[in-house]
Amino acid sequence: MGTGAAARKVLDEDGCDLLITDKNLPDASGLELLRLVKQRSPLSEVIVITGYASLETAVEALEFDAFDYVLKPLNNVFDIRKKVRQALQKQDLALENLSLIRRLTEQNASSGEGARGDAEPAAGADPVGEAGRSDLAAGVAHEISSPLFGIMGLAEAVIEEPDRELTVQYATDIVEYCRNIRDIVQELSSYSRTASKEFLTAVDVPRAIEDALRLVERSTSVQGVNFRSTFEERASGLVVHARGNEIQQVFVNLIRNASEAVQERWGREGAGRVEISAGPGEGHVWARVRDNGVGIPEEKIGAIFDPFYTTKAPGKGTGLGLNVVFRILTKYRGHIQVESRVGEGTTFTLKIPVEA
Repeated sequence: MGTGAAARKVLDEDGCDLLITDKNLPDASGLELLRLVKQRSPLSEVIVITGYASLETAVEALEFDAFDYVLKPLNNVFDIRKKVRQALQKQDLALENLSLIRRLTEQNASSGEGARGDAEPAAGADPVGEAGRSDLAAGVAHEISSPLFGIMGLAEAVIEEPDRELTVQYATDIVEYCRNIRDIVQELSSYSRTASKEFLTAVDVPRAIEDALRLVERSTSVQGVNFRSTFEERASGLVVHARGNEIQQVFVNLIRNASEAVQERWGREGAGRVEISAGPGEGHVWARVRDNGVGIPEEKIGAIFDPFYTTKAPGKGTGLGLNVVFRILTKYRGHIQVESRVGEGTTFTLKIPVEA
């Protein structure tokens, strides 16, 4: 099978678990086949063979989610066998993770109605549980494996690359993959803090929001984003009985997501807006985070609180932030509602009971 047409015929008739393709075929581009395979079966793996040792080729292949690229001539058949074996191992892990995440989603749906609907979980209930933690571990392994495989491939290229400039560029990509892993670990740290031993205290919600806003402004690029916060105070203040770091983490995640959404739509034009407000309710404090960003497609709203689910481009998000929000609010018998329109923005409305 040496043509793109022949490859497409196999894809149409039999599907594909693993594609090994030359970058340049007589009638097609190997990268076109890569895109086609990923569109039809995102879990399929692709290895691209090229005769040109350029960083541009490597980056382009990896951007299209190729597992790896191999330089010609293929002097050692054992090298390609090793890469095939690694690609299939990654695919097996992804399939196992998909099954586990599906089960976790079902568990969340049955035990977490307090955050998505009107039902409330039992006091002290763990919304994830032991099985959920096992599933989460598998999910972490899958999320970290992707950048790790990228690091492995680039490190192998560095070892054999005589061009100093190209080596520096490979090393730069390795650093970027490491940063992706760092982001995942940081999100997991926030995830684990929802079970911290910190005592329940009187948490001033406006102060938690302002602290969260400062943290987002200091830790991420918010250029072009205009923030506005307004609070409807009552005589006793807007206070809930909870763990302060958890309430702050709720707003850190929501504000950060809102900032990224408006930057994705408006760039640095300065037209992006994130509005945070809070006020008193009957036995609860309500809060709202509204943005004029890209919005969320209606068919995806039901999945945004699932662990590792993200609408962001690969490498731009871990998919844990909103799940952290969901878990914290569930633990405090809270509620969260989402309203969103593509191209207009998103609003998250929270209700946090005064007494946990």
